[in-house]
Amino acid sequence: MHPLLKKVIRERFGRLNELQMKSFKEVSAGKSVLIIAPTGSGKTEAAVLPVFNAILEEGLKPISALYIAPLKALNRDLLERLEWWGAKLGISVEVRHGDTSAYKKAKQTKNPPQMLIITPETLGVILTVKSLRKALENVKFIIVDEIAELVDNKRGAQLLLNLERLAEIADFKRIGMTATVGNEEEIKEWLGAETIVKPSWKKLYRFHVLCPKPREEDLKLAEELSLTPDVAARLRTLWEIVERHGKALIFTNTRQFAEILAHRLKAWGKPVEVHHGSLSKEARIKAEKALKEGKIKALICTSSMELGIDIGDVDVVIQYMSPRQVNRLVQRVGRAGHRIGEVSEGYVITSNVEDYLQSLVIAKHALEGRFEAVEPIGGLDVLAHFIVGLLVEYKKLPRERPYEIAKRAYVYRDLSWSDYLDVLAVLEEARLVGYDEETNLLYLRRGAFQYYYENLSTIPDEVSWRVFDAGSGHIIGRLDESFVMDLEEGMEFVMNGRSWILLKIDEEARLLKVRESKSLESAIPSWEGEMIPVPFGVALDVGRLKRELAFDFKRALELLEGVEFSEEELKRAFEEIKEEPFSTDRDIVVESTPKALIIHADFGNRTNEALGRLVHSFLIMRYGKVFSVRSQAHAIVIKTPFQLNPSEVKGYLYQDPEALPFIVARVLRDSHAYRWRMLNVAKRFGALRRDAKIRRIERLFEGTAIERETLSELYHDKVDVEKGKLVLAMLKAGSLRVKTELRKEPSTLARLNVSVGGEFLIGGELERDEILELFKSRILDHGVVLVCTNCGWSSKTKVSRLKERLKHWECPKCGSRMLAVAHPIDAEEFLGVLKKVRHGGKLEPKEEKAYRKLLKAADLIEAYGFDAVLALASYGTGPDTAARLLSQYRGEALLVALMEREREFVRTRRFWVDVKKEEEKKSEE
Repeated sequence: MHPLLKKVIRERFGRLNELQMKSFKEVSAGKSVLIIAPTGSGKTEAAVLPVFNAILEEGLKPISALYIAPLKALNRDLLERLEWWGAKLGISVEVRHGDTSAYKKAKQTKNPPQMLIITPETLGVILTVKSLRKALENVKFIIVDEIAELVDNKRGAQLLLNLERLAEIADFKRIGMTATVGNEEEIKEWLGAETIVKPSWKKLYRFHVLCPKPREEDLKLAEELSLTPDVAARLRTLWEIVERHGKALIFTNTRQFAEILAHRLKAWGKPVEVHHGSLSKEARIKAEKALKEGKIKALICTSSMELGIDIGDVDVVIQYMSPRQVNRLVQRVGRAGHRIGEVSEGYVITSNVEDYLQSLVIAKHALEGRFEAVEPIGGLDVLAHFIVGLLVEYKKLPRERPYEIAKRAYVYRDLSWSDYLDVLAVLEEARLVGYDEETNLLYLRRGAFQYYYENLSTIPDEVSWRVFDAGSGHIIGRLDESFVMDLEEGMEFVMNGRSWILLKIDEEARLLKVRESKSLESAIPSWEGEMIPVPFGVALDVGRLKRELAFDFKRALELLEGVEFSEEELKRAFEEIKEEPFSTDRDIVVESTPKALIIHADFGNRTNEALGRLVHSFLIMRYGKVFSVRSQAHAIVIKTPFQLNPSEVKGYLYQDPEALPFIVARVLRDSHAYRWRMLNVAKRFGALRRDAKIRRIERLFEGTAIERETLSELYHDKVDVEKGKLVLAMLKAGSLRVKTELRKEPSTLARLNVSVGGEFLIGGELERDEILELFKSRILDHGVVLVCTNCGWSSKTKVSRLKERLKHWECPKCGSRMLAVAHPIDAEEFLGVLKKVRHGGKLEPKEEKAYRKLLKAADLIEAYGFDAVLALASYGTGPDTAARLLSQYRGEALLVALMEREREFVRTRRFWVDVKKEEEKKSEE
């Protein structure tokens, strides 16, 4: 070891730990290594110190090393640590990514650093920068951080191909880092490493799984915060843990739930802050600092905190509701007891029986080291981009050369020559690449450069869709395309604290037509798409636990040995379901109720998705498209307009396993998710421009490599056809049986899965005060037109701005106090009529009605102030209805009445309403 490095190591932490010593030895011996260790093991130093040593010992030329990290891992602490080592050792360390200034990039080109920190996408850029090419030839080390974040998505596939491009000009060793995964050898192969470096010690964890029930004291808190007693019990339990341990991280599975939990704790007066990916960088830094300095006791966060952000010592981690995966639980709880040898202590607070049993199984798997495998993915669309990238570098290449280079990457090792030719055919059709048969050379065509640089990222561009309420004729908000892709016509979702049923998806206009549905309980949370899928193995073991609990409680306890939980809580939780139908690892239950059919099946989200699509396809063939299907970890929920015969549905499950891929592919092709994926795949292939909007895209690319790639991507991310085939084979062999239940009322688990949508807030229902708050917020944000009924002056504004204005309520043009608030259509109609009135014209009955409508609205505001503004701005409340409600209600009571009026209005209007037709209908009347 170089003397200077020895000195700096002593200054930093005395001596290297065992992991760092092992890594130093293997890298210094010239090997490519994969470092696998839990959070807080010193992986970063294990990877970079042998590289710094080689730079010092051998006097390597810049750029000697590339440090590649997924974007969210490029955090401040990592940069500060690497820059600290660089400064102490006299080694230049710099960063380059999309936000790096042109000045800094030019400086790096002129005077390259010895270590350059980049994202996977940046590698694709610098490979084409001629002036950097000489420096890239010097690369001797590639360090890939957070490998598990890359393996199972196309960013990883793109990185592997780009590393092979780099290998054409440089000879380098590969060093990878990852937390514990279930398929270590495969990840080693994926990276192209020769050996795995792991610590000999085993990370120690203590997991407590709780299912709190209300006590007497919780009733007071429930009343104080306007919550249900169950929710209050969970909040009280959570804060008792924080008080007992000190500094805490509280993990939730979604960003919106992190916000809701933080809101509730703050309302209770607890010192907490929230931390997730949607917050600004400044807000995240402020929250991290507050915890580090002890100004707050807990940080409520999502996966944004799983990676090693330096927030000082954390005493305890609390997971709010099931972590859904073993890897997630271990990564999160590993943030407590961060130092080697310390026990990481974590609590899971669960909200219902399914959540509780799932959490117990995940905690047991974690103690046994049964981690999920991270599934590698390739992609023909990524291969297309790689071929163009090579041609950007070399201009012309023999046709077989890109194929030979790609086959060196792990995820393309089985790439067939015919698939490769299909990809070339798409590129030729798109006029990005040409082929000269005489010389056997591929060459670039016009447009290839633009395609290459536009598609450096495999992450789809987020486009928002407008949501149009058919009941009121208003655009009520926007949804991200990544959420929309999981919606189908007939599904329900939550937005702005209200539930909506999706009537139509207009892909051309990027518009969702909706109407309000009758119950909040039936809605899928609008963040369901963000939910972590529960794996097959975890779900199956939950089924096994239920079976053991039913027949041998003692044996069930043995299955959970090592996990900290209350036997009393376990008995009480199982009491809720033991007399009702439930699935196990040996039983599927088909439960039919008047409004829904629930297939209880413990196979996890992706396998149940395959089975759900299978059953749905048979139902469509027999009855038409009158059903919506939603697959969850332990159930498939089919909303039905009539009660189905469960025995009929049972029959649909007994299919030849080999037929499943064909049936699922056929059903998927007719889904919006398929069209959305195909659009993005086609763009990555270069077959469509980035701004293209194609209505029937599935017909455009039928039978092409684009179609195959779309299905492949859906199978990898959403639908596990192989596990689905396994379930069908078990049914055929008799190792799985199907029970049927015909019921008037749904069972506990059916009700949970129908109403909760997998996981809805804390207990399945938005509390009344929260609904009112969200309802009021929406009205305050509503755009209206302020109209002077005297002179015709008008101005567009938001309801929220009018409260202050009421103090000086007069027309700026004529001074009249007769100002009305109106919908833009009503305002426009009134202004036309007012002009006619002022010229002495005779009004038609329809015009008379429009004129009096706004005069009455002005009278109401004069009489009732801002309450009248709120009433007139809500959907379905005209001046007559507003007058009636305002005479009876004030304050919160008025909000409740307005909300009920909205619901009644939507229910009693037609199922489909087109605004134009509605106006025509009014004029005819």
